[in-house]
Amino acid sequence: MVLACVLCLLPGCGSEGSDDSDGDAPEHDVDPPGEPASDALSDEFDDASTRSRWRLWQEVVGEDPRHELLDIDQTNPGMLTIRPRAGGWYAEHEGPLLYKLVEGDFLVETRVTASKIGNPDAPPDQPYNSAGLLVRDPNHAPGRDNWVMYNVGRQDGRVASEGKTTVDSQSVLELVEGARQGRLRICRLGSQLVLARQLEGEAAFTVTQRYDRSDLPATLQVGAIVNGWNSLGPEPDLGVAPDLEASFDYVRLSRPTTEADCMAP
Repeated sequence: MVLACVLCLLPGCGSEGSDDSDGDAPEHDVDPPGEPASDALSDEFDDASTRSRWRLWQEVVGEDPRHELLDIDQTNPGMLTIRPRAGGWYAEHEGPLLYKLVEGDFLVETRVTASKIGNPDAPPDQPYNSAGLLVRDPNHAPGRDNWVMYNVGRQDGRVASEGKTTVDSQSVLELVEGARQGRLRICRLGSQLVLARQLEGEAAFTVTQRYDRSDLPATLQVGAIVNGWNSLGPEPDLGVAPDLEASFDYVRLSRPTTEADCMAP
């Protein structure tokens, strides 16, 4: 089965995933902070000690790591570097998520490159080996995973950006061809989540997806993700090692008041 996807800007292009709404009580972050200043939420990744300011989802819930490598300002100076294990963000599946809790409206931006391990000048070869941003409801249970993701890298054989919205563990994705590196933004204004990119070779930010997510709570997990799906089907290929090395130049948080703020240079 091929993952539902299109090269378009139109929502509702298809979905797959479990419709199981039963399950255990939600897992969630405890002691969420108030609304800190945006500079406390941002990271230029030029100081390895800032790793302690981030939460890693698998550590929060006591699961095994979903990465082979994750460091700040070590493998690649001035960058967050992540190499995933097989798996990724789709339906009820999870991958690495390095995040902070953010309340209210926000604009999160990163500059990210999806490279093939051992060849920084090429994209990964394996399908759905990608890197980018995710915003997620901290409350999580089987059949009740809710999030929006934006990434770049190798997708269904093509290099493209991927916007994906997941409602109660049902994922719908859209692909728009483009470079494997550049700037990605997710902008939250009320219930609206606006996804915009300025990839290598593009002159300005362009909106690729908009999602109305009035179901999401005021406080979200916001941060960097990677995928090593290795499959064109609804399950990851756990028998294949991902060939992705993702490098993030920064993650920056600011407080927009209008959509014009979401698109500012």
